[in-house]
Amino acid sequence: MGLVSHSEFRSLTLPPSREKNPTISKIFRTLSAVFSSRSVRAPSALHALRLVTRLAVVDVSDASYELFKIIMAHDNLTDQDWEAARLALHGTFQGIDLVPSRMGELGEILKFLAHHLCLQGEGEDHRTSIGFSLKGIVLRSENYRAGPLTVEWVGNLNRTNPSFVNGVRSIMRPGISFALRLYATGLIALTSDQWFDSPVPVMKPEDMSEFCEHLAVFVVNDHFHKEFVQRCSVIILLGMLRSPEWRKYIVTRFWRMLAYCTLVDEEWESFTWCLRNAMEILEFTRGLPEGEGLKWWYGMLWFHHDKLGAKVRDEVERIAKDMSAGDGLSDLNLYLNLIGQEVAKIRQEVDEVHKAARQDMPGVEHSARLRLVALEGNYNKLARITGGRL
Repeated sequence: MGLVSHSEFRSLTLPPSREKNPTISKIFRTLSAVFSSRSVRAPSALHALRLVTRLAVVDVSDASYELFKIIMAHDNLTDQDWEAARLALHGTFQGIDLVPSRMGELGEILKFLAHHLCLQGEGEDHRTSIGFSLKGIVLRSENYRAGPLTVEWVGNLNRTNPSFVNGVRSIMRPGISFALRLYATGLIALTSDQWFDSPVPVMKPEDMSEFCEHLAVFVVNDHFHKEFVQRCSVIILLGMLRSPEWRKYIVTRFWRMLAYCTLVDEEWESFTWCLRNAMEILEFTRGLPEGEGLKWWYGMLWFHHDKLGAKVRDEVERIAKDMSAGDGLSDLNLYLNLIGQEVAKIRQEVDEVHKAARQDMPGVEHSARLRLVALEGNYNKLARITGGRL
């Protein structure tokens, strides 16, 4: 069956703006009809899809994504279906600035991702396909923050499948492309509350150690997408702290990511768990030989001093008084400086929202002001102990 003639394909040109190319529309209408059917497809269908998805243009991106959803809606996909899905996702995201104009829910992409992560974990190389699917998940998250629907869909992944876990481990190794590790870090953050809190660890101890080392190498040395990586790192670190098994393998230099703890939405399960169990983690970090864990966990407790229970607050303040009288003043001043920077940042955000007088954001300014008051209170309490001032 001929889907498109060679002369038609050669005549394809880049349409201006979002103007549709009639030949591309014709090709994808035919392909959609072909792949909606469960009958055996002629080889020409894959051949045509392979050709048209090489075009990095907007209407190919849109049409490829719609075709991808049609293919992935089937159960018991054949090898031909999976190859077609890979080609369609390639056509969706191959252009660095191309994003489908109407990205829907994540069910199809997550189904695709889980399948290819398992294949990757079994030794096949599907890094390109995994990269495109991870890109789709990250782009679906507004401002790189996962909305409730994203978290719900990701939560349905079989994250403890050994092949899935091995696939994630394999794409976090040094030497894998920056973009793929960046998107994988986002996936790990989205799954952290479930993955690290599993009753039985999803990795063997030696694999957990290697994984933590590879993760730390990437996030600490990253110089791009800073806020995204910092937010993901804190989420992952809090997830590890929640697990008595995982926390033993946290790499020394990874602790410093707690300096960005205010980037984490406070609704995350691991965030609330860690603050409820702050004393347990404080005792754990006291037992670490290098001191970095205690330094940065204690700093986070000052960032969120207002959320601590009375017993923990008293202990945190007692430690600060001892540090101030001894050789710990430099660390206390570091915490003051970091909290002061966050106070200044939130003040600016409050001013900008207030000046904009956005009627559709009534709760944003109120929430920011509440957090500002809390942070200023935490700062002033520490400042009274150290003699600093805001």
